[in-house]
Amino acid sequence: GINETIKEMGHVAVEWKYDGARVQIHKNENDITIYSRKLEDVTSSLPDLVKSIRTNVLTNCVILDGEAVAIGKNNRPKPFQEILKRFRRKYDVSTTAIEIPLYLNLFDILYLNGDSLIDIPLIKRREKLEEVCDKSVVAKQIITDDPAVVESIYNEALVAGHEGVMLKNPGSSYSPGKRGKNWLKLKPIMETLDLIVIGGEWGEGRRTKFIGSYLLACRDPDTEKFLPIGRVATGITDEQLEDLTKLFKDLIISENGIHVDIEPKIVFEVAFEEIQRSPNYGSGYALRFPRLVNVRTDKSIEDADSIERIEQLYIGQKGR
Repeated sequence: GINETIKEMGHVAVEWKYDGARVQIHKNENDITIYSRKLEDVTSSLPDLVKSIRTNVLTNCVILDGEAVAIGKNNRPKPFQEILKRFRRKYDVSTTAIEIPLYLNLFDILYLNGDSLIDIPLIKRREKLEEVCDKSVVAKQIITDDPAVVESIYNEALVAGHEGVMLKNPGSSYSPGKRGKNWLKLKPIMETLDLIVIGGEWGEGRRTKFIGSYLLACRDPDTEKFLPIGRVATGITDEQLEDLTKLFKDLIISENGIHVDIEPKIVFEVAFEEIQRSPNYGSGYALRFPRLVNVRTDKSIEDADSIERIEQLYIGQKGR
């Protein structure tokens, strides 16, 4: 929580946790390369960010860390899938850049003109970042020891449609690829949903004998149909995979390659980070980062969550 973190760190550097995609930027004189979180070179797909870097990063050789955010006409962040469309685009790049413009929010600097900065404190790195970048592309940061200030910034971020805030230790060095105890993400704990299993896919590799992912649906009380809302494969141990495959084997209606249709009898309790609009599923929604919490053998499919509840949760999250 906020109080415990302030107690441990003394002061915290508070930044919005943007609802975007992480980028690492390498600028060497006129050469600019943009990498995704997985360190894939996505430069050619993001000409608008390259242009922004040329204009707003005012030094020769630098490595920067930040978040690319797609903002819609309503001034709110677009769904994560929209950003992925930009990252993966190989053709008609300029058209997509106009349809889904990206904005840069830089929050760290790792290297500057021959010097590695990862071992100097965050507060000093921040000074360097502000020296070499225009403030329009630098994520806002407040250093405070007041829980009320943190709470206020947190609420501002949620109202603006973002995920929450990051609390960072101002004296911390930079840890590549991991947050550790010096960076804490503060975001709402989402509720879980009770969803009906209507299909699945056989696994790959050592999981080929097991159903490795499950297609989930919510109820439409008006039509008594099941509306797909996504797949879950996370949160399932190998032992559970074996048990679940035994449980569902007698419920398989049909198979087509790795795909199986399953008789709707079993309810999964599923946690997730966010509900997003999606044309890919019959419900019109998809779950971001779903994970299995429980198999609700105590619930019948009539007890599963309805499309109305999905819609209520979608409207209620992030102040929509």
